[in-house]
Amino acid sequence: MARRAEPSARVDWTVRIVVGGAGAALMLALAACAVDPAAQVPAAAGSASAYPTSAAAEALDTSSAEPPGRDDHDHDVPDAPPPADRAAPVAAGFAAAWARSDLPASRWWPAVAAYCDEDFVRSLRTVDPALVPASRVTGRPRATQAPRDGRAVFEVPTDAGTLTVRLAGVGGRWRVTDNDFRRAASR
Repeated sequence: MARRAEPSARVDWTVRIVVGGAGAALMLALAACAVDPAAQVPAAAGSASAYPTSAAAEALDTSSAEPPGRDDHDHDVPDAPPPADRAAPVAAGFAAAWARSDLPASRWWPAVAAYCDEDFVRSLRTVDPALVPASRVTGRPRATQAPRDGRAVFEVPTDAGTLTVRLAGVGGRWRVTDNDFRRAASR
């Protein structure tokens, strides 16, 4: 009478070579998959299958699962640049808010912050609006670097000189990343 193989997770210990953290884990996973087909016992009635069924696959929530071929570091894919025609209004809005030297800091800062990226917002916290040289915008923004590849630079005329506004596409929107001011030459 032939002896029936006992169901067991036989592992050939001669195959196990300590290769390092990931290598050892891979070797263990491969060894666990190498089960003798004769040793497999059919699942008892009513128990779950060892292989996914279409019903089981539908029940899985894959909305938070990562697509195949990606890892945790592939999520830093840059956004598409925002539409070029939306850059000038952002530069104009920032300039109008920035040139309000008559406002207290508690009202000035939120007005300019609405147009800026997070890093630039933090640096504007130190600005005293009373020291802003301009008090009003006197013309429309003029692109000195046309909006392209998520970057743009505009010059905006004010009553005291020219405000340079640098923009970047952040999260699909134009945001001010820096500014500079050049006083008008005295006559």
